[in-house]
Amino acid sequence: MKTLSILLALIFVQFSCSKKRKLDNIVDLTSISEPNITNLSELGSDIIYIPLETNASCLIKQIDKLIYESGSYFLGSINDLNRLPDGLSPFFLPTKNDLYQFSKKGEFISQIGRQGEAPSEYRIIKDFLYNESNNTIEIFSLKEIKEFSLDGIWRKNKTIEYDRVASVGHTNNQLLGFIDNTTGQNEYSFVLFDANGKVINKFENKYKFTTANGTIYPTECIFYRYDGILHCKELHSDTIFSFNNGTFIPKHILKQGEAKFTSDLRGDKQFYNFIIQKNAFESKNYLFLQYDLKKRDNCFINNKSNETQYLINNGIGLVNDLDNGPNFKIQNIFTLDGIEYLISWINAFELKAHVGSEAFKNPTPKYLEKKKKLEKLANSLEENDNPVLMLVKLKE
Repeated sequence: MKTLSILLALIFVQFSCSKKRKLDNIVDLTSISEPNITNLSELGSDIIYIPLETNASCLIKQIDKLIYESGSYFLGSINDLNRLPDGLSPFFLPTKNDLYQFSKKGEFISQIGRQGEAPSEYRIIKDFLYNESNNTIEIFSLKEIKEFSLDGIWRKNKTIEYDRVASVGHTNNQLLGFIDNTTGQNEYSFVLFDANGKVINKFENKYKFTTANGTIYPTECIFYRYDGILHCKELHSDTIFSFNNGTFIPKHILKQGEAKFTSDLRGDKQFYNFIIQKNAFESKNYLFLQYDLKKRDNCFINNKSNETQYLINNGIGLVNDLDNGPNFKIQNIFTLDGIEYLISWINAFELKAHVGSEAFKNPTPKYLEKKKKLEKLANSLEENDNPVLMLVKLKE
């Protein structure tokens, strides 16, 4: 009888732990209905400004994406085009036209590739990513992956052997591609490729639909890497999956309530009443979800360790009470010298205007010396200089 009691107790403990682990994976986006006014010091303990070098070889109009790998910043810059490249429909409207490399201190190193028709050139940049398996930067351009060394030397091209791949992510020296689902009738949603672009496996499309118009949502699928593992979320899914060893594994379940954007709502003229995903990224203690809702740029932050949650209007940003600098609009996260940082950026003329404003001059920040250093930096800039990176050290 005693043995049976112990066995039942162990089963109960195991069940309770399993249930707790399952519940811990649920992130309730409905827990906060309106954005909070949140100070930067709630999440960060320090702020660093890095002005990007300005010269004729690297004039940046607008940063579209930025990653930090192997001691360098790689950033895509949006520039104007007079026309689409020949043979491209508006679906393939170029968004990232130049790719630049800067040092950890903001010094210009090189431009990675150029637009053109030569083997080493790209027609457009749909995306760029770091391949840790061979320490290269890869440009995703239509059906090609163009591989470059970290010092900008072109190595080779790889053809992706599948049509309408919209986005890709690296996983164990392989590529997971998401297939454009504009029509809603694709047989597959994901295709796994080997390192040379050949098909290894295909995964069924779970979100088929019929719609009168093929509305395009740029972020039908979000990819991000955390702890060396690829993660992804489809637009109509309520789950963030990790993808490892050829398998999708549920990681975070997002409770979205009536704001969930289901496939039957495609083409709804009031789509702004639903969660339209933009980006997601993760740190040791935090999960960040960026999405449009109610005509607002939202950033939902979930502290994984103590379950504290924030909803930020990212169009306004976190109030910078560290040095009275400009509000911090969260863009992404990365690790630098073993420390996790949130990253944002601001145009030089905007930084100069802020430092000259009453909002900067009057309040007393947490770190007065940092305020003085920021003022000195802003006064050293020209209005047409390249943007300034803003790094915030995340609290443990």
